[in-house]
Amino acid sequence: MLFDGSLEVITDYILFVVCIFILLGSVFITCQMRFVQVRCFPQLYRMLKSSFARRHTAKNAHTILPHQALFTSMSTTLGISTIVAPVIAIKLGGPGALIGFLLTAFFGSAATFTEVNLSLQYRKRLSCGTIMGGPMQYLYHLVSPRMAKWYALGCFVLMAVWSAAQANQLAAILDSPLLGTMRMPTYLSGILIALCVIFTLTGGIKRVSALSSRLVSAMFILYLSACMWILVNNYDLILPVLGQVFHAAISPYALASGTLVGGAVSALRWGIFKGIQTCEAGLGTQSIPHSMAEIQNDTEQGLLAMLSTYTSGALAFLSGCVALITQTWLDPNIPLGINMVAASFEIYFAYAGIIIIAICALLFAFGTILGNSYNGSQCFGYLTQNKYINIYLIASAFVIFCGAIAEVKIVWSLVDVVLAAIAIPHMCALIVYAYRNPIAKQTLAPVPIPVDNYTPMQ
Repeated sequence: MLFDGSLEVITDYILFVVCIFILLGSVFITCQMRFVQVRCFPQLYRMLKSSFARRHTAKNAHTILPHQALFTSMSTTLGISTIVAPVIAIKLGGPGALIGFLLTAFFGSAATFTEVNLSLQYRKRLSCGTIMGGPMQYLYHLVSPRMAKWYALGCFVLMAVWSAAQANQLAAILDSPLLGTMRMPTYLSGILIALCVIFTLTGGIKRVSALSSRLVSAMFILYLSACMWILVNNYDLILPVLGQVFHAAISPYALASGTLVGGAVSALRWGIFKGIQTCEAGLGTQSIPHSMAEIQNDTEQGLLAMLSTYTSGALAFLSGCVALITQTWLDPNIPLGINMVAASFEIYFAYAGIIIIAICALLFAFGTILGNSYNGSQCFGYLTQNKYINIYLIASAFVIFCGAIAEVKIVWSLVDVVLAAIAIPHMCALIVYAYRNPIAKQTLAPVPIPVDNYTPMQ
């Protein structure tokens, strides 16, 4: 009973306080960087266009093009939680919770910009040519070697359990009775997912980025198109729904069950709570794939990285608007979670709507599992001085398979505690950096990557 009730409540409040701290830290960073997410948007567009125009691959075998780093980062950020979290937040906190997603996406993009800049400035190249980056590198210099090791350990555990939880949700969807004869047993899903992840990871960052580029494009276009179709068919309800969101943020109201929800506190509690989990801004995880980018200067890649946070926030907001327009979030007979999203799509696409959600869930979940597994490998490599990677691959496959067939309610609560443990010191480091460097230095020459024997824990 403790794990079913008390622990869940305790971890909810712990993570809520952490999320408020991350949001306030992101606001401070935004001010210090003079609203870089708005000021540099034209430059961001030009850089993205230039990266796509480059037809060749990165010159170094261990680096990738800037937009490939972006897509690899987006594959971890755009997961099942991107489409499910806003619906859950609305159900638990009222329509005003969507305000929290907008706040975290806007201010969190400045935190993403800062952490990617730091990751590129402090990344190291091993004597074998492999590049090691991520928060561990700059925490080592900005805070302490012990804090870098603490982050690597916590992030390694977090990535492993997150992958297991994503595999669990994906396996549950593929085994849903709604799919009829197309349903797949959970154990079979677990085996297939684990094998696909191992095959992709053994190809290194090149194979991970190539697959992530295709997955992100496909899942983004498919889900965005479906949401836009529903919104276009209800264009007359868009303004009333937006008004409902802002009104609910300041005016509590009662659901049919008599429960009083809504208001600023509820909107912040659930909107920011789920928003931080969705966009990962300020957690440092997005900076790991970006540190592998072949760049001209670190500031440009930091600007490009903000798109991941923007995209996650935009999709989450659209998913919430669809739930409000279709009003499936008010149906007490629909289970909390992705079934609420499937119910909205079923109204407008009939059985095809369930297929669309199943495909989107497959793409979102596998992309997230793949990205998390790669991020976890970087943390594992930091702890072991880039040794025993084969052991990591086998362990990852085992964890993913177990996650697909297991019940993960308790695991999700433990994930939140680990997330809080690494988020607080990481955000503190970002705040200190932003305080000392109000405006990121613009570098005009290529940033050299120092060669290191990689013994940071001595």
